[in-house]
Parts: sequence; C-alpha cells; structure tokens
Amino acid sequence: MFSSYRYSKSLRGVGGMRDFITREKAGELAEKLSAAGVDSVHIGGGEPFINFAALCGLIEALGKRGIGIDYIETNAFWAVKESFVRRRLRRLRKLGVTTVMPSVDPFHIEFVPLGRVLLLCKLLREEGLDYFIWQERYLRRLYKLDHGRTYSHEELCEILGDDYVAATAREYGIGMNGRALEIAGGIYPKRTAQAFIKDGETCNLLSPRHCHIDLYGNVVPSGCPGLALPLDEFLAARVDRGRYPAFARLLGGGIGALYEYAAGLGFTPDGGGYATKCALCFNIRAWLNENHPSPDIAPGCFYIAMKDNKTGGKTDETL
Repeated sequence: MFSSYRYSKSLRGVGGMRDFITREKAGELAEKLSAAGVDSVHIGGGEPFINFAALCGLIEALGKRGIGIDYIETNAFWAVKESFVRRRLRRLRKLGVTTVMPSVDPFHIEFVPLGRVLLLCKLLREEGLDYFIWQERYLRRLYKLDHGRTYSHEELCEILGDDYVAATAREYGIGMNGRALEIAGGIYPKRTAQAFIKDGETCNLLSPRHCHIDLYGNVVPSGCPGLALPLDEFLAARVDRGRYPAFARLLGGGIGALYEYAAGLGFTPDGGGYATKCALCFNIRAWLNENHPSPDIAPGCFYIAMKDNKTGGKTDETL
C-alpha cells in the first residue's frame, strides 16, 4: 500500500477476549520494525480507540524508534461527547499523529450512527488534524439517512438494494472473511471443495505490500484472519514447514496443498460445499486447530469467537 516504505503494515491494536497490546510488546515490535527499515505504519484494529491508553502507548513506542503514524483507523463509535473527543484528539496531536481515517459504509452504519462520524470529522478539522473517510462514496450515499441512529440489514436492503452487501465488498475489493463468512454463505452458490482446489491458485502470504501485525507480534497476511507468522520469520521470509505447516503449505501450494495436508490427517470436507475459497480454507484451519494445532493457526481467540458466532454464543468482544 505504501510503496515508499520497505514494509507496509497496520499494527492491530486490539485482540480477542479483551486483550490489548502492552507497552512491552509495542516496544519490542517497534525495535524490530525499525531494524528492518520501516519508518511509518498505520494503526488499525479491531477498534484502536476501545483502549485509548494502549493506543497512546503504542504510538509512543513507535515514536521512540522514529516510526511515524500515517493514520489511525476508527469507526468513530466513541465520538459522542464533544469535550471527550477533543481531549483525545489533542492528546494524539501531542504524540505527533496528524491523520485519522474514519470509516463510513453500509457495514458500519449497522452499529455506529453516521452522526458520530460527522462529529469526529468536524472536530478533527477544528483541532488541526487531517482526515480522510474510507470510503467517501458511501458518505454521499448514506448522508440522506437519519444521522442519529443505526440501520438494520433489512432497512439497508430496502434503501440500497438486496445485493448491497456483495456490491459493497466488490467496491472495497475485499473478500468476505472472519464472521463475514456466514454472510457469504447466504449470497454465493456453494461449490465442492474439489472445485476450489482445481483452481490451483497459490497464496502470496509473504508479500510486504500490505500486511498486518497483531498485538501478539504475529504478522497476519492481508485478508487472512486466523493465520499468523511471527514477525521475525516474516521479515526473514523464513517459514519452517514443520513448525508452521498450514502457512507453509498455503504459501507453496495454495488451498490444494493445505487440503491435501489436512486430508492426510483425517479431515473431510463439508458435503454441502463452500461459498468461497476462504470458507474452505477456514473450515480446514478450524479443524486443524481442534485436532492438530500449530502456532501458525492463531490466535486461538479468533477461532473461539468464530465458534461462538456460529452457535449464537456471546464473546467478550461485544462493545
């Protein structure tokens, strides 16, 4: 994403089950990134502003190593009281932050009223910080709605059309992963595991163009939650096949190689098929996590949350 940097990374500040990045881990990651020649990152989440103290600690640790902040992502859920928002923005400005990226789209408006995003943008301007909206096209589309409330999926279908979820994903240029796998299952036709395997597509998991670092110090390839590689190994482009079997097989042979590995251990695919390649990949990794766990199928809280989501259970990730 940032071609002027050797590595483009987002530091993921919030983990599952109410874990947050510690100052010690932030300092450790900052040291490694600096040594690798990284001079700038952006900070994402989860939602970085859930734990503002942890966010500030991360920024301070990066600053000590001369690593700047391109921008901080936020859904603006916290932008309710003007005085509260101003205090936080002034703190960020003192830490050297210059840019914030509020999110606006049909997915976020189910949970965060548009008025909070608009208030944040207003106060960013007044406090002398830059911002850009991701994505501004949705601000224009959603601006006519009531700014003081959220909208249900059913309401958005009436306003934007029944296909708005798939259309938004296409416009974003993203695949549906994580909890969105369940949504994908209701949109796309199911195909057999063999249909995806025959595609023969490999996975460029070591690309430095755009990847993320989670709060545990693992690199998460873009679009692949639940798959991790320690930062040291990623920077060295070193993937031990014995220690990181899932990552190594996806890297070398794509979903076909991962399927062959899991099938040899007893995995059998869902007879009902899969909506996407990512759904098949997740199904394989979830099975491996329960039956043949390895450190590259991580973090564990992701798989716990996915299981709770499927069974209707509650997790500590709820705001």
